[in-house]
Amino acid sequence: MRRRTAMGLLAGAPALGALIGGVAMSRPSTPGKGAVRTMLEMTFPEFEAAVAKTDICLVPVGAIEAHGPHLPLGADALGAVDQLGDVQAYLRDAGVASIIGPPLNIGITNEAGDDRRDGTYIYPGSLTIGSATFVALYVDLLRSLRVNGLRRVFLYSGHLGGRHLTAMASAVIQANREVSDLAAYALIDSERLTRLDLAPSPNILPIVDGLNFAMLKDMLGGAEPAFTTHADGWETSLMLHYRPELVAHGYARLPQSPSLPFLRAGEAGDRTLNPSGIGGFPTSTATADVGRRIAEYRTRRIGDAMLGVLRPA
Repeated sequence: MRRRTAMGLLAGAPALGALIGGVAMSRPSTPGKGAVRTMLEMTFPEFEAAVAKTDICLVPVGAIEAHGPHLPLGADALGAVDQLGDVQAYLRDAGVASIIGPPLNIGITNEAGDDRRDGTYIYPGSLTIGSATFVALYVDLLRSLRVNGLRRVFLYSGHLGGRHLTAMASAVIQANREVSDLAAYALIDSERLTRLDLAPSPNILPIVDGLNFAMLKDMLGGAEPAFTTHADGWETSLMLHYRPELVAHGYARLPQSPSLPFLRAGEAGDRTLNPSGIGGFPTSTATADVGRRIAEYRTRRIGDAMLGVLRPA
């Protein structure tokens, strides 16, 4: 007979069985809104035909990291693909065709240095790579996309970690310098640019008020002001909108974990300071409709940032 602990898995699919603050988690079976078509699903003749019509590529940048006991490890990777699917449609409505590039789904989840077990890297399942590795990987990807005829490439990350976004910006800067006839851009929320002291530039494009904490506060509430959005009501709502089948039941009853305990745990490298791994807005107010409204807002902000360089005034 297997021994069951509070943090262990209970036998029998589709139950997750994790207990956080006495809340049992289990998987739903509701299907999502549908898969986004990226290069992964295209045949080479389809890709060749698409490139004959456009040289614009949208690259989803992901990460594999813990997202509380109720969201999948690939929430950021999946979210980036889904968000860019909406952006692709937004651009299409504006008369701009694009291709969604390959999601690589690996990023940087620690914050103090390549060898530090901090940030979300303190939680099981979180993976990380070194900054230099990340930059080299994406520079090579951008070079290969250019060889394949995609000249204007936009990187958008579903993961908002500081070292991760800084590395993404560095990759774009280096690729523009090294790859002939390439115009690569990093799309980063203006709030994150300010917090990371990264200056907008011709190739570092701000998603103006992309996070909009005041708007999120109106939608999700919360007893304390939130200044992070990790596995919280914001991300849970987006997953309920895009991929409800991947959100475990019981998320609304999880103990609220505001931003400060989440950041303290990451900085100290001690997950016991914030066992749930959640930080930001309450999950109790998360809904698919809130997720839809956030996704639509972000689609407009991201799309407009792109159109600003694709169709300069």
